[in-house]
Parts: sequence; structure tokens; C-alpha cells
Amino acid sequence: MDHWEPLLVSADRIAAGFTDTRGGIGRTFFLDLDSGETVSATSPAPAGRKAIAGPGQFLIGSQGYGAFTTGRFGRDGVEIARWASHGAMLVDKNGSPSGPELENCLPSGSRFRRLAPDDTLVDGPALTGFYTSYPAMDCEGTTVFWRDGKLLAVDKDLVGYELFAMDDDRAVIGRATAGRRWRRHLPGQRDPGFPYTAGPPGRGPLAVR
Repeated sequence: MDHWEPLLVSADRIAAGFTDTRGGIGRTFFLDLDSGETVSATSPAPAGRKAIAGPGQFLIGSQGYGAFTTGRFGRDGVEIARWASHGAMLVDKNGSPSGPELENCLPSGSRFRRLAPDDTLVDGPALTGFYTSYPAMDCEGTTVFWRDGKLLAVDKDLVGYELFAMDDDRAVIGRATAGRRWRRHLPGQRDPGFPYTAGPPGRGPLAVR
């Protein structure tokens, strides 16, 4: 099974990823939830990150051996869109995917990107480093994630904020989760016990573990 998002379920469809860990080449099989029958499968390709894109739809990423792409697959398992980007993508309430890119090279050209409907990319803030937590998105469309020693937020208008930073060069791979009871602080404010340096207004929960 895949290391990242090995099994996703959306409506009546399952996306099951399998990867040869020796070479990093994998395939994703799309299955009918009720019958278990295979609907379709991707061609063998370098494995990447995945996400649910809507009812019965999935984002399937590919990175390595020159590949750096994300495809959107419909309920019939057919690719309906492809972008020249790969990362930890989330999908907002309007069905628009976005997230931090995971380009593993130096110098890195990684940004926070939005995947537009016409297969183009909308640029958000540039990102340093590589190792990135699973992101979380709140009800207002703000994405929060940990990367390169910083807790970062990018709002629905693709404006970036640094919420917290620490002098720690460890490769942190964890998960940001969102709940209902936390509030982000305006720039200059500080929350007792947690030293935010800047943040967008809004509501939504946050934990990074």
C-alpha cells in the first residue's frame, strides 16, 4: 500500500494506492464501494500525494523521475484535469484544490498553489524548506501547516502569514487539525502560552502534532 493516503473513500468510490517501495512506482485503483469491482486504474507512475476532490472524485499526485503533476479523476476513473504541480492538496467548499508544493530540490521553486479549473496554476506565497505537515483548512478557507520551522497560514485570497517560528531544523512531519474553538490572532497580538507573531483574522480550531 502507499505510504501517503493509501485508501480514500468518497461517495460510492474507493481510491486504493499501491507502490513498489524499491523504486517508488505505483498505481491507484478506483473501486466501486458496494461491489468492490475495479472501475479503473491509473497507469504506472511515480507515486505522490492524494486527496478527495469531491463526491466520487480524487486528486492523484505524481512526483519523481521528472514527474511533478497532479491529476483529477472523476467517478468513472478517467482523468479530467492535470496540473504541473504536486503537493499536499486540500479542496475547499467550492471544490477548488490548493496546498503547499513539495518540490524536493535546491533551490526550491515551491509555492502555495491553487489549481485552477483550466489546468493552470495560481501562485500563492513562496515556501522555503521541504518537509511539511499534513495541512488543515478551516471553514473560512484558510490553510494552516508546519514547514521549515514555521507555522504558516494562507488565506482564501492566497495571502500568507507566519503564525509562529522556532529555531529547530528537525524534519517535522505531522498533522495540522482544525476544530471549532480556537481563534487566530491579529498581527501583533499574542495568545497566552503560544507566541504567535502574525496571523489573519478569523475563527477556526488549530492543533499541530
